[in-house]
Amino acid sequence: MKIARLAGICLSVALSGCTFTHEEKAVNASFDFTAKVKRVIVVDPDVSLGELTAGGLVEARADWTAAAKGFIVADVATILAAKNIDVVKADKPSSDHENQIIKLHDVVGQEASLHTLIRLPNKGDAFDWTLGPGTNELRDQYGADYAVFIYVRDSYTTAGRAAMMIGAAMLGIGIQGGSQAAFISLVDLRTGNIVWFNRLGSTNGDLRTDAPARDVVNNLLEGIPL
Repeated sequence: MKIARLAGICLSVALSGCTFTHEEKAVNASFDFTAKVKRVIVVDPDVSLGELTAGGLVEARADWTAAAKGFIVADVATILAAKNIDVVKADKPSSDHENQIIKLHDVVGQEASLHTLIRLPNKGDAFDWTLGPGTNELRDQYGADYAVFIYVRDSYTTAGRAAMMIGAAMLGIGIQGGSQAAFISLVDLRTGNIVWFNRLGSTNGDLRTDAPARDVVNNLLEGIPL
């Protein structure tokens, strides 16, 4: 009986007790947030969801990923439209150049995420990350002023992983469960500069279903200066 109760307590701690949500923002002071924004593109987000196995590997789930991408794009568009912003949902990348821009954002965004945690020596307190003038292609294609780029990596604890977490907790050892890491950038398409950036980390968010996904997107967009 005592073992069963202990297992229940450990499961509660492992699956919910260590939940946290953390976000940081950085703003490029050269961006005039009072200027009227005419049109914003929601670029096809780079999203991947998977199951965290007992062995610690993340096995991708195409069905979860497709659902999450749909929820993210729809919710971002709805939230921005409520701010009287003309929102355009970008088509899936149709050229190598567009794919390169998205991949470049992935790389730059990860560096910017690190910068929000540990100020990089060559950056100081400045936030001057850029994707370069190649973003002009998106500006010309969609007639937009700015674009929203989103990156998400999300994993969910399997039953086998949860059982391992319980066993480890009984021995006083902490094992990580599924987690969510994401960042979003608002990019000036004339210059390619990231003018606003937000990083989100959580062991609680869920992008697999509509309502929880909306909560994640609200957290991700919190403070966007539009």
